[in-house]
Amino acid sequence: MKLGTKMFFCITIFFSAAFLIGGYLLITFFYDITMEREIEAAVEQYQYNKFVVQANLITRGEEWIAEAADGTYDCSSIASDMREMTALYTTDGKELFSAFPVGADTGGLLQDVAADAISYRFVMIGDRNCLLTAGIVSHNNASVYLVTGTDVERVSEQQEQMIVKFGAVYAVTIGIGSVLIFGLSLFLTRSVKTLTGATQKIADGNYSERVTDTGSDEVGQLARNFNRMAAAVEEKVQELSEIARQKEDFVANFAHELKTPLTSMIGYADRIYHKELPRKEQKQAAWYIWNEGMRLESLSHKLMDMTVLEHRDFVLQETETRLLFQELTADTEYLMTEKGVTLQCSIEPAYIEVEYDLFKTLYLNLIDNAVKAGAVGIQVTGRRCGQVYMIQVADNGSGIPAQEIQRIKEAFYMVDKSRSRKQHGAGIGLALAEKIARIHGSTLEFESDGVSGTKVSVRLRCKGAVDDEQK
Repeated sequence: MKLGTKMFFCITIFFSAAFLIGGYLLITFFYDITMEREIEAAVEQYQYNKFVVQANLITRGEEWIAEAADGTYDCSSIASDMREMTALYTTDGKELFSAFPVGADTGGLLQDVAADAISYRFVMIGDRNCLLTAGIVSHNNASVYLVTGTDVERVSEQQEQMIVKFGAVYAVTIGIGSVLIFGLSLFLTRSVKTLTGATQKIADGNYSERVTDTGSDEVGQLARNFNRMAAAVEEKVQELSEIARQKEDFVANFAHELKTPLTSMIGYADRIYHKELPRKEQKQAAWYIWNEGMRLESLSHKLMDMTVLEHRDFVLQETETRLLFQELTADTEYLMTEKGVTLQCSIEPAYIEVEYDLFKTLYLNLIDNAVKAGAVGIQVTGRRCGQVYMIQVADNGSGIPAQEIQRIKEAFYMVDKSRSRKQHGAGIGLALAEKIARIHGSTLEFESDGVSGTKVSVRLRCKGAVDDEQK
């Protein structure tokens, strides 16, 4: 059952039951109040009739009771002075006089009558509902039962009229109310239906689906939360899709990087094994095998480093920048001399937080990439900006095309694959460097126009200047 239908039936049933119960209580309350008034009026009539009977007992004596019992005295003269329907009975239950219709059961009330008390009972006399009041009238040693009857059928008729009118009002009210409730349920569930349709579209793969903001109430808040959730889901799906694509590229590139050197190694090994080659050709084949083996070794080490970085926690230590870069520059001196590259460092003294071995790996990878890009000059600078220390490695090599910068940090991605393979590159160095930068709470930032070199920046936490510490 749909939500709108549930709302319609629940609200209709609730108000219908409440209206019925309220009407029943109201009609019952009115009937009870009216009956209480009728009883009070009937008691007053009884008291009046009792006074008439007592007056006759005083003026006429007790003889008329015995005479009325044996039929020699007619009590009609006494009854003519009384109001409503009346009846008189002796103490042993013999009827002296009755103005009630023939067949009316008025004597059955006498057994419940007690001295100095008035009893009453509702009885049907013919097709009329009557209220009988009864009591004992005494004077000296004479006593008679007095029964007074009051027609209260009009109260029942009024109750029936109220029920009929209430039924008409109930039918009209429930009819109009049902239409209003149905319209209200449609209005309230319209937004829910919209949300349901949107969730179905998202479930079908349309993650860009959104709903219109419907206001500041709870439904509007739900719509806004839904849109935020949908945006988060879309972003997460895109992120997972990108991760899946990168993993596919990683596997494909890794397989390709293994296939090329292995094919060469197998080919040259097979040539050496099956053929008698001159010494020069043997050395050349062995060199190719050694060269490709070194490339695989480099690849395996870098893959191992990347795996280790994913599963270890590293402690950053406070290090003085001048001492750090003096050691790093000394480590790259041989490479710079061999390649004929000029390395200049301009380092502002400060204290930064680094993990020495990891930072050294990051630095060497950046220098190595600059050398592989054909740079003849590399400028390393370090500047303190408040609580941040920015290190920048700038070269005058071939640069990186603008459209390639977004992917340069992906594993196995190489801008110039042929040049990278000749230099034992596998496209993992910058991916490794990026992971190290993130361990240091930073990331690699590249700037290049693809022609006049590349600038790589990394921002580290700075603990203060050296001069500050000395003070």
